[in-house]
Amino acid sequence: MQEIRSFIQDVPQIVPEIWCLKCKICCRFPDTKEVQTPTWSSLEADWAVKAGGQASWFEKSPDSVSLNPTLHSCGERGYRCPAFQMEGSICSVYSVRPLDCRLYPFVLTRNPGKTEVLLAMDTKCPYIQAHGMDPEVVRYTAALTRYLESPAALDYLRTNPKIVGDFWPEFLSIAALGEMTADLQGQNTAPHPAIQPLGWPQRSLLEESLSFAKHIYSGYTAAGILGWSDLIHYGWASLEGAFCLFAQQGGGVFMPLPPLGRSVRPEAFDAAWKILSEVNQGSEVSRIEGIEPSMIPQEVLNRFRWREGEPEYLYRREELAALRGDRYRSQRGAVNRFQRRFPSSRFRPFQDQDLVPCLQLYTLWAIRRQQADPESFSKALVRDGLFFHRRLMMSHRELGLTGRVLEVEGQIRGYTFGAPVSSDLFCVFLEIADRSFPGTSQLLFLEFCKDLGNYPLINAMGDSGLPGLRRAKQAYRPVGMARVVELAGVEPAASAVRLQRSPN
Repeated sequence: MQEIRSFIQDVPQIVPEIWCLKCKICCRFPDTKEVQTPTWSSLEADWAVKAGGQASWFEKSPDSVSLNPTLHSCGERGYRCPAFQMEGSICSVYSVRPLDCRLYPFVLTRNPGKTEVLLAMDTKCPYIQAHGMDPEVVRYTAALTRYLESPAALDYLRTNPKIVGDFWPEFLSIAALGEMTADLQGQNTAPHPAIQPLGWPQRSLLEESLSFAKHIYSGYTAAGILGWSDLIHYGWASLEGAFCLFAQQGGGVFMPLPPLGRSVRPEAFDAAWKILSEVNQGSEVSRIEGIEPSMIPQEVLNRFRWREGEPEYLYRREELAALRGDRYRSQRGAVNRFQRRFPSSRFRPFQDQDLVPCLQLYTLWAIRRQQADPESFSKALVRDGLFFHRRLMMSHRELGLTGRVLEVEGQIRGYTFGAPVSSDLFCVFLEIADRSFPGTSQLLFLEFCKDLGNYPLINAMGDSGLPGLRRAKQAYRPVGMARVVELAGVEPAASAVRLQRSPN
């Protein structure tokens, strides 16, 4: 018990007290449901009561030994933690506050796919907004990660498992906590008896199934699928001789790709849809995505309702590697200005030791992006993108990825990663640039395209419906789009009987 006490009370701190006293966020909540209240172990609750608190402050969590605070009304100002005193903005049991409070603005959370325990930081905190990427904070997060991987941390977790909460859009992941994650690994079960788990050990089976035809859509790559494995549970089934990939996310199951094989029969679509219907119980989450028009039999389209998916931009690589003519004047000018300002910059291959600085760059980019665009959809893209970027960088060899970084004055200010979709088409999956160094993005794209001399075409992914990203991608003069459709129901719409198979 003394070891757990020391673990709680000795956790390193970084936020100066003056920031906490001025803060109008912590310890106050807009309502009593779906809010980020701290959780307490019974030991911490006992300390609070002995320090002047009350037993009525706490209520048990359903199916857990963790305790939740009973929030008190503040009238029009919402609700507060029972230990928080509005006058003076102080905690009445501050000396024995729980670990959840001591960690903040850092939090323990599951990733959105609930496959890992993460250390994340809450970007709502004013201190994080001002200093989240300061060298001192970066060093602190590394020390805190080591602290939370200690045996004492695992002992504490058993007394308060609910301290690992759900992921929120405002969270930015800092590190995966492997020891804590181990307790989650046995909790994921297949959604249907016909579906078998698909993960890294089954990568060769996935890659073989993707190779049966020539594709242009990014989803037909191991990187495009397994890159999301921190967010999505994958499974597979052999149906009517076809390889069928299933994805489980947010309580529903869908297919990110159609049935795959050398010759896929319409019956494979029917069998796959039957499983989706049984698992999702008729929910609209059932869908089969990523279908290239040339792959789907007209007989299937006649029986299903379908809609167009998000297209991806295709370019001629030699044009992007040269940027000649008036059509590329803007991009060429940005590159020239960057090179005049930073003549000693280096564009070089990614190395394993670059992982941490690249993730730090993503975090800095994400904080700025969320401050500039508070929309929940954009926040979700930024949040989910971190897991995709991290997984691709950590597994770049296994997934056959090519990575490059741009160094300016000894620091990484941009990175980009991609992988081939076919023998003549390369997909750029990742690109992050420090926008405080104008021209970084244009130089990254230019130099990367120069390095890909064996591929005549480049797929630069879609624009997620974001107007600014759409303008930027259209400015590079795409020569076509990688178009896909998705099946969304078993009753075809009257106007959707035949799909126009125009060349991509």
